[in-house]
Amino acid sequence: MGDFIRRDNLSDQAVFESRLAKEFAAIDQAITDDERGLLHLEMAVVARATSSAIDTHSDEEVDALISWIDDLFSDASPDLENAIYVSYLENVFLGRSTEPYLAARARLSPRLKEALVELELHWREIDNWLRNRYLPPSASGRVIAVLSDVLRASLR
Repeated sequence: MGDFIRRDNLSDQAVFESRLAKEFAAIDQAITDDERGLLHLEMAVVARATSSAIDTHSDEEVDALISWIDDLFSDASPDLENAIYVSYLENVFLGRSTEPYLAARARLSPRLKEALVELELHWREIDNWLRNRYLPPSASGRVIAVLSDVLRASLR
């Protein structure tokens, strides 16, 4: 996920919030007082907006949001990078294999596709660990089958 090389002038929560207010004012206004100032909750609002745009086939909005997230991701601080992984990519794409989500996923930049595949592999490892530790083989097989389908679709 992150690297250990110190970089200066990274995009952080303040940059995220400022750009969101300027570039996606309607989404910024959807952030509640309880969510405001909490990066992962603010990012989840962007994720919900992206999912809504995917569900309504608003391709221009989807592309604009994905491009914006990719731009932030390109020079994200560790906190912002984590929020993009956990509160954006996971919320929008993880476990989604319907055609609109696969189409949106295909439009991710190579760096966001790579990040999403990393997440899926991470969750597959967790599932394997849980399966081996807690679940009967019949239950865990269904979980693995769904994750495998999503992974195969992402690598097309």
